[in-house]
Amino acid sequence: MSNELQVALISGPAYDPLYACLPQFTTATGVAVRVAFHGDHPTLNHHLAELSDVPYDLVSTHTKYAPSQLSFLAALDHVIGPAMLNDFVPLLLELATVGGSLYGIPRNIDVRLLHFRTDVIESPPRTWDDLLVAARENNSPPDHYGFIFPGRESGLFGTFFELAEMAGARLFPPDLVPDIENEGGEWALRWLRTIYTEGLAPPELPQWHYDKVHECFRNGHAAMVGDWPGYYSLYRDPRVSVVHDRFGLSPYPTGPAGKWLAYGGGHTLALTKQGINKPEAVELLLHLTNADQQLSEARQGCVPVRQSVMRRMQEVADAANRARLAMLEQVIREHILIPPKFARYPQVEEVLWRTVQRALIGEVEIDEALTEMRKQISEIVGADQHSVEAPPINAQRHR
Repeated sequence: MSNELQVALISGPAYDPLYACLPQFTTATGVAVRVAFHGDHPTLNHHLAELSDVPYDLVSTHTKYAPSQLSFLAALDHVIGPAMLNDFVPLLLELATVGGSLYGIPRNIDVRLLHFRTDVIESPPRTWDDLLVAARENNSPPDHYGFIFPGRESGLFGTFFELAEMAGARLFPPDLVPDIENEGGEWALRWLRTIYTEGLAPPELPQWHYDKVHECFRNGHAAMVGDWPGYYSLYRDPRVSVVHDRFGLSPYPTGPAGKWLAYGGGHTLALTKQGINKPEAVELLLHLTNADQQLSEARQGCVPVRQSVMRRMQEVADAANRARLAMLEQVIREHILIPPKFARYPQVEEVLWRTVQRALIGEVEIDEALTEMRKQISEIVGADQHSVEAPPINAQRHR
């Protein structure tokens, strides 16, 4: 038995509170846990991808990234029994499954809601065009901007993905030939460019990841933001949040195609091919994803993926949080937008966010950017088409 496990974990205010349970594991088992790498998701992904030999026993990953990491992730089917998994939401287990094997235990599920300042905006906009109007009417820089979103990497790609599909474009149709050189794709890119070039978002936006966007709204410097569940407790904390008593939540507005969708997926914790052979690593995985830890994360705002924890949260939550959980459940059940699984998906995100960002700041024309993205996706997906898995059925029907 090893006296120490090496782990690589995602960092950030929405994730770090969980790791306070690591000393408890060491006390109970006598096995130390060394957090050998700790970084935001883009940094963590790049780090793992650059390693020729992954030295970790357990890693943080995500359902959309796991297919690209099968060279070092271990299938869990022979160490995690069905009885342990019965409490998990089936959709999340399906998302964490690649090629018929489970490659991670779900930690949470991420879908965005619209957050808006109730002292600035009387009621949430019903359509994205209405949101643009509201952003213009409630833009007062530098005190606060109309609407903010991540300006780079997967957060920017996901925002474009949502808007394009809500406008009728398709990034990943069944034949995997992107259908974005149309009114839907043009509307989505132009909408994002309008927000930025009209000064409805801060000029620094192209440098902002998720945490910086969250801080901007939390500090009272934005009228609206699309944000993830894990930040909820910080928004409500009067010690750190200017807007703790003056923000509301609503589902996303409706797009030009008459539907609303939220790009989603699940954070997971996974064992490597090195870790799967260590019983103590399996025990650590179960410790980090047990009902107690899920309840702790749910109290921070994360959406629990154990059904028993969701029921418990609905029993103890106040009215505002119960309403939020109900909204999130509706999004997950009816309006989640999930990309297909394939090993080169991280490359799609990587090239596309850069093209979206160039269009956002006006470096490339809208039509040119859409053509470039279509060619980029076709080239990348075409090389991996034989191993592409479609999204779950309940996600496909809303696409």
